[in-house]
Amino acid sequence: MRIRATVLAAATVAVVLVGCGSGESDSTGAGSPTTKPLAAAVDLSKADFEDRSTESAPEVDAVDNLFKPPYIIVKAGTTVTFRNDGRNNHNVFPAVEGTFDPLETDAFEPGTESTITFDEAGDYPYYCTLHGTTTKGMVGAIRVVE
Repeated sequence: MRIRATVLAAATVAVVLVGCGSGESDSTGAGSPTTKPLAAAVDLSKADFEDRSTESAPEVDAVDNLFKPPYIIVKAGTTVTFRNDGRNNHNVFPAVEGTFDPLETDAFEPGTESTITFDEAGDYPYYCTLHGTTTKGMVGAIRVVE
């Protein structure tokens, strides 16, 4: 009976880890030539950025284990709305501490939204601490241009 319980517990842990850590992006490097590299440890060279620089109020949705779209370009001074459209709690933390104030889990539950204003040009990689790391899993970035 003990062996069966141990095997069941190990299988449960494996399922949880696989569900939370399935990432699309491995980010470790710098910004583009038009932006200053705020996050030299995160490589965004392979990220496919969606240009939202003409929008006055761009949005990023947090859905189950991904940000949609994960990578956007905005102009300096733009306020980006992060909306939790998923079934799970999420948060939005900067991959480089101090580059912006995080959206904490208790303020970003399913059905809620919060905003972050990006005033300075540069790359602002972010992630959900519940479903990823700074480089894998639920990750994204805001590229701010002049």
